[in-house]
Amino acid sequence: MTNNRFAQLKETFDKEPSKKRVQKPRKVSAQKSPDSYNKKGRYPFSLHHDVHYDKLEELVNFYGSKSASDYLEKLIIQEWE
Repeated sequence: MTNNRFAQLKETFDKEPSKKRVQKPRKVSAQKSPDSYNKKGRYPFSLHHDVHYDKLEELVNFYGSKSASDYLEKLIIQEWE
């Protein structure tokens, strides 16, 4: 055994067998979305805490939107037209 600590570590790791991941076959294959499916792009942005959790949520509830992103999308389309 050597006094060099790095050599000791290398010897220790060389003695251990290499660990390989065993990949189990999936019971159900992952579904691929159809090519014709139009995925929405994501545009992350931040809002002040009170705007997001107080004002935006109240507007979503008032207008009966499914979600905040749905409400904002409708608002943008409405303003664009």
